[in-house]
Amino acid sequence: MAEQHKYEEVAGSLREQIVNGALGWGDRLPSQDVLCERFDVSRIVVRRALDLLEAEGLIDRVQGGGAFVRRYQPLVRDASKHYRSNPGLPFAEEALAADRIPRYSHDTKVEPASEDIARRLDIPTASEVVHTDYVSYANDDPMMITRSYEPRAITGGTPIENPEWGPFMGAGLVERFTAINRRPTAVIEELTSRMPRPSELEELQIKPGTPVIVMTRYTVCERAGERTILETADILLDSSHYKLRNVTTVAPAE
Repeated sequence: MAEQHKYEEVAGSLREQIVNGALGWGDRLPSQDVLCERFDVSRIVVRRALDLLEAEGLIDRVQGGGAFVRRYQPLVRDASKHYRSNPGLPFAEEALAADRIPRYSHDTKVEPASEDIARRLDIPTASEVVHTDYVSYANDDPMMITRSYEPRAITGGTPIENPEWGPFMGAGLVERFTAINRRPTAVIEELTSRMPRPSELEELQIKPGTPVIVMTRYTVCERAGERTILETADILLDSSHYKLRNVTTVAPAE
């Protein structure tokens, strides 16, 4: 294997030991000198391998103290559970399944829609939208940031105008919009990944070099030939803390 790819082989071997439990949470990895000898590679290759594992969230490194296996028990996000008629608390379920304590914060305000949000909601620029920011935490670690936008022309004056206030506070999108006779017919999630912006590094408390998953959501209602975008959101996930699960049921052959 070419020298420039050798670090992937070293990282792959160490990753396998972490995943299969041969190296457990809190265990110290062999020193760089030992790894150099074991894999017959240079210290540069070993450092790049450790850089890769650190970026993946598998290890923590202490200046002058070596590298240690990080607790790796990612939250598993099942999209179908988030858009049920009565979703309960799907993030809390995901956190508890990973032995974490869930909580979230939120902030809601009314503001004029930017050009991008107006385009996504198919409304005139500067129309009023209800903008809610959520931060979801597991064991007080920020795991997910959600920025949601709803046209005030649809929700204004209704019991769901403020997503976190009133009789439907904390309810899911399907339940909330059904309450005002706008039951969604589809929820679309478009996924991309990129490196985080400086403010996102701070918000999610992640290290530089760790990519984030960006989910763009559209909540759609199609009725009588008319298509309305009820809500759009940007959902930002720390890729080192999440697995995404999408299950598609296949109909039996006819």
